[in-house]
Amino acid sequence: MLINELPDDCLLAILDYIQDLKDLINCFKVCEKWSNVIVGRTRRVKYLINKPNYSPDYVCNYVNRPIDVTCLSKLFPNLRIAYLSSLLFEKEPIEDIVKVIRDSESLKGIIFDEKFDFVLMAEIADFQMLSIGYINPNISEIYGNMKQLCLDNSNLDLFELGHHFPNLERFQYRGAEPYPDGPVLANLKILEMEISHDYFEDDYCSFVLMDSCPALQSAHISMKHCPCEVNYSIKLANLQDLVLEFFESKEWSSLRRLMVKYPNLKHLALQRIYLSEEEIVELIQILPKLTLLDVRKSYSVFFEFTQETADHVQDYCKRYGRSIKFYFKAEDKQIESDWPQILNRPDKICRGFDFMEHCFFKDFTDLPYFLDPIDD
Repeated sequence: MLINELPDDCLLAILDYIQDLKDLINCFKVCEKWSNVIVGRTRRVKYLINKPNYSPDYVCNYVNRPIDVTCLSKLFPNLRIAYLSSLLFEKEPIEDIVKVIRDSESLKGIIFDEKFDFVLMAEIADFQMLSIGYINPNISEIYGNMKQLCLDNSNLDLFELGHHFPNLERFQYRGAEPYPDGPVLANLKILEMEISHDYFEDDYCSFVLMDSCPALQSAHISMKHCPCEVNYSIKLANLQDLVLEFFESKEWSSLRRLMVKYPNLKHLALQRIYLSEEEIVELIQILPKLTLLDVRKSYSVFFEFTQETADHVQDYCKRYGRSIKFYFKAEDKQIESDWPQILNRPDKICRGFDFMEHCFFKDFTDLPYFLDPIDD
C-alpha cells in the first residue's frame, strides 16, 4: 500500500511524530491531501521553539537554511509563542516576517535569539511577552500590554523600564542593576536578575529594583562578585518566594539584615552561601512564616550539611509548633517526593504563571523565557 492510500487518521498519526518546522512545511507542500492532514496536526501547536519538545503543543524551529515563512500563519492558527532566529532576518524579506506577526491573531509572545531589526518594534507593541538580547533605550512606543520581558543584556534604567513597560508582571534580565531613579513598578510580581562585574567595573547590587516593586511575590537573584549595598529600611511584605545565589562569600550579618526586609517569606533557597547550624536556626527565627528552606547548593563550615543540622531544625520546629521542609542533601530523595515532576525540567516555555513550580528549583541559566498563563 502506498502511503497516500492510508486513511487520513493513520497518516496524521505518522505526521504527529514530525517535530521539525522545515519538515512540516515540506510535507504541507506535497499535495492537497497532505496539506489538509498537516494543518490538522499543526493547529494544535502553541509553541514554536528552538529545541525539541516531544509534545503536540510544540514544534522545533531550528533554522539553518531558508524556509518559507509565508505559510506559518495558516499552518499555526493557534500559535501563542514563536522563536524567531536571527537567520530568518538574513534569509527572509523583513516584510514577510512582519506579515507573519500581523496575521497571527493568537500570537502573544516572541523570542529573539540576538539583536534584530528595530523595524519590528512597532509590530510587537501589543504583545504580552518578549525575550530579546537588547532594546534600544530610544524606543518611542509604549508597550502597555507587555506582561513579561526577558533581556539578555539589560540596558534600560528604571525610568525607561517603567515608562516603556508600565504593566510588567515578570522581568528577567542579565546585566548591571538599573539606575535607582525611576517609577514604581506597581504590577511586577516576579523578578529574576543576574548581576555581574562582567558588565561594569564598579557594579554593585543594592536590590533597588526589588525595592521598587511593592507587589513583588517572587524573586530569583544571582550575584557574581558584586558588593552588596541594601536599604534595610524598605520592607517587601508581599514577597513569599526567594532564591539567592552568591558567587562570593557574604557575611552572615549582611544576610541576616537582608532577610529582615522580607518578613512574610515562605520559601527560601540559598545557593553558594556558607552557613553554620546556629545561623540556619537564627534564619528560621527571623522568618516566622518560612515553610521551605533549601540549602542543597550552599555549604556549612564542614563543606556539607549533615543530618545533625536537620535534627536541630526539626527540634526547633517541634518546640515552637512550626513545620518547615528543610532540604540540605545534594541528592535529596524527600524533595523528589514533595515536588514530583518539577525538578530538573528543562522547559523554556512553561504552562501557568507559577514561580514555585517552574523557577524556584532551577539555576538562573535554566529559567524559562516565559510562564504562559494559558489555563486550558
